[in-house]
Amino acid sequence: MRHTILAVGALAVAVLGIYQAPKIAIIFIGTFFQQVLIIANTTRKLDPSLLEAAQTLGAKNLALLFRVVVPGILPDLYKDMRILLGWAWTYLIVAELIGTSSGITWFITQQARYKNFDNVFAAIMIIGIIGLLTDLLLAWLGRRIFPWQRQAARA
Repeated sequence: MRHTILAVGALAVAVLGIYQAPKIAIIFIGTFFQQVLIIANTTRKLDPSLLEAAQTLGAKNLALLFRVVVPGILPDLYKDMRILLGWAWTYLIVAELIGTSSGITWFITQQARYKNFDNVFAAIMIIGIIGLLTDLLLAWLGRRIFPWQRQAARA
């Protein structure tokens, strides 16, 4: 999929122009289809007995969706979205390679061109640190939002 996104880059610039739209399109295309598959897979993991119990109690389609399915998959879906955020960072770096004159990827490219590899490594480390800190923050937030998940993991 990633190679496809690289090939679509030039087409995105041709169709959407040279500003932010092709970058957003690349990030969207790069993550949307994985997101659909992950949501479908996470939804399949929901215990069918929860759905049966809700239907026995008279729940209809929308009630099943919003009162059983969404709350039932939300903790796992939150973890999945953390992973997809990492993929989005990858696509952001790829998207920044397309027709830009600013941004971290442009900086890395310019510094590499002039053989300032210490700046290149520093920029790459900054990207990694930002990604790590974002993931740690989201993990901490997930423990606060879904405290019962920690208890279930210990048992």
